[in-house]
Amino acid sequence: MPTSSPEVQFERLQSAVDAAGTGTWDFTPLTGALIWSDRCKEIFGFALEQDVTYAQFLEGVHPDDRALTQAAVDQALSPTGPGTYAIDYRTQWQDPATPARWAHATGRAFFNAERTQAQRFIGTITDITEQKVNQQLLRQHEAELATMADSIAQLAWIADATGNITWYNQRWYEYTGTTAEQMLGWGWQQVQHPEYVHGVVERLRQAFAAGTAWEDTFPLRGQDGVYRWFLSRAVPLRDEHGHVLRWFGTNTDVTQMRQLQEQLTQAYEDLEVKVTFRTLQLEHEVQQLRAQLAAGVSTPLVPPTPLQ
Repeated sequence: MPTSSPEVQFERLQSAVDAAGTGTWDFTPLTGALIWSDRCKEIFGFALEQDVTYAQFLEGVHPDDRALTQAAVDQALSPTGPGTYAIDYRTQWQDPATPARWAHATGRAFFNAERTQAQRFIGTITDITEQKVNQQLLRQHEAELATMADSIAQLAWIADATGNITWYNQRWYEYTGTTAEQMLGWGWQQVQHPEYVHGVVERLRQAFAAGTAWEDTFPLRGQDGVYRWFLSRAVPLRDEHGHVLRWFGTNTDVTQMRQLQEQLTQAYEDLEVKVTFRTLQLEHEVQQLRAQLAAGVSTPLVPPTPLQ
């Protein structure tokens, strides 16, 4: 099947992206001619009737991003380069009162038959300011969450939407004696007790897949090689649409609590045994007394033996 000409491809591209609010551009390197759609001009703050030159485009890019943008264009237009272009940069509007906006630009270069000269360079520009702001807010919230998690007594961690752990608080490393490189992803299985790890992983994967809160109790190995019991919980952090963004988890040492429970259970069982034994003893003494009374024998009353 013959390949469509750049002109046809550009027309198709423009038709596809106009409705999505994405701008399209067409640059001819040999002449320096630049054609921008109205949406491109809106993103940069140019008047719709204005003819934009390549130099004006570069002036519209934020000074801190200008050199990187030019380098990306040069690489795409180089005969030895990839012929493609994708970059995020900030725009600098002519009105100083207008804050900079973020744009994502993509493009593809078309070369002559010998691939010695780029003859056309076409692509798109999309305003991604809102996404950048949301990403910044998310990073800020994660930093605040990490600061808070470092101040609590429990071991704490953060996982991405799929369950791969990306961060642990300092208490985790102090207890396990591990490093971040060892623990990232699902590396935490290294400090799980071999008798429990399979069940823990299976139940945790089910919670991640369902997007439901998780709770489990299992032993974790400390850097001294001793296993201690931890009550572990994880809750999903969601966006405004209900999609899981992150997971926040904690591991609380409950070893002493379990020991106390075991002691109480043992003490209760011991008490039950003593009560049962004493009940049998009293029944035996009552039977003896009845037998003596029936035989007409008078026997002094003996106080019962106290429980030990």
